[in-house]
Amino acid sequence: MTTSPARNSFTIRQIICGVSLVVASGLPGRAADLLVAGKPLAIAGTHGKFDFIALDAEGRRLLAAHTGNASLDVIDIDKQEVLKIVPTGAAQSCAMDAKAGRYFVSVSKPPQLVIVDAGKLEVTGKVPLAGPADLLACDAKSGKIYVCHDDGKDLWVIDPSEKKVVATIDLPSDSPEDLAFDASFARLFQSMKTGSVIAVIDVASGKVVEKWPTAPATAPHGMAVVPEAGAFLVAGGNGKLVLMSQKDGHVISSADIAARVDQIAYDASLHRVYCASATGKIVVMKVEKDKLSALGDVVSSEGARSIAVDPKTHTVWIAYAKGESSFVQSFTPAK
Repeated sequence: MTTSPARNSFTIRQIICGVSLVVASGLPGRAADLLVAGKPLAIAGTHGKFDFIALDAEGRRLLAAHTGNASLDVIDIDKQEVLKIVPTGAAQSCAMDAKAGRYFVSVSKPPQLVIVDAGKLEVTGKVPLAGPADLLACDAKSGKIYVCHDDGKDLWVIDPSEKKVVATIDLPSDSPEDLAFDASFARLFQSMKTGSVIAVIDVASGKVVEKWPTAPATAPHGMAVVPEAGAFLVAGGNGKLVLMSQKDGHVISSADIAARVDQIAYDASLHRVYCASATGKIVVMKVEKDKLSALGDVVSSEGARSIAVDPKTHTVWIAYAKGESSFVQSFTPAK
């Protein structure tokens, strides 16, 4: 039987389409295979951009440093409702001390650390700083708070019980970014954007004892500890992610990610790191002992560079501003 040209053309199109679907299904990166976006939750009565966010897993709360709104926004993540907007000043980052029942907020304007009672959600103290604060970390062992000087070379050590700066650590360059402790809280790893290095700080002496290059990641921003691998992750502003040894700083693995990634969040149970890019995507990477591999990208919202993950439910949260409105949004792992 003679087949018409039109039928041949249709058959070829069917074959091409089928092959395309098979190939696509084998590629990483389909949002349906990674995270399912929830409905954005508007933070009523607020405006402006966010900086870093954190998740209080035991308290079932999302803590959002709402820079543009000069507040710490506290959200119930199970009910997905706003609990309170706590005025703090231009909040840059937040952390918690579950044992002491306190939240801490680093503020760039006015320069200060704000202490918040986690139960009452009320400000209980403020520690003035010599310059605008950026990111911070809580030493769970000593209870002290380490706060970066945003445009300087200082790392302030604060005793929240005494409400004062008890030490200042000299950093190797200006523009410190994210920071994280090792499991024993004996060393603190501080990313340095200007020098593209990790400054290793001996907590006992309060001194920088090592400087580890982050290349091929440059202008490092977000950081996350990978305890099971004795490593940590660093996201470079140039679109590179590196897995570095906590022991000697050598780069174990590196991979391409999106540009303009700021905060990253690591889920230790799933061995996944989520990288928030202001270009409007969440880059999802698999983290193995000695290897990084791409799982794909999930569409988020342009400008969303703040991210946290719930270790109990594995739900990923972002925060972002759109026009005059501000939102947080959940993304749940696909089943």
